[in-house]
Amino acid sequence: MVAMAAKKKKSDGSGIQQAAGLIRYFDEESEHAWKITKGQVYFACISISVFFYLVNQGVAAAIWNIFA
Repeated sequence: MVAMAAKKKKSDGSGIQQAAGLIRYFDEESEHAWKITKGQVYFACISISVFFYLVNQGVAAAIWNIFA
């Protein structure tokens, strides 16, 4: 029973080290990565919300019928 406890303790330590390595890997920023600002996220969310609201109200279909 003591051997099992020692073995589990060893595997727990390696898991923490592996997790720390992944955190360091994902924290690095790439020069080629897209930079998305908070304002762009807000704009996208509000735009999508307005679009679906207009579709739900039938406004988008009315505009489509004008041009079609």
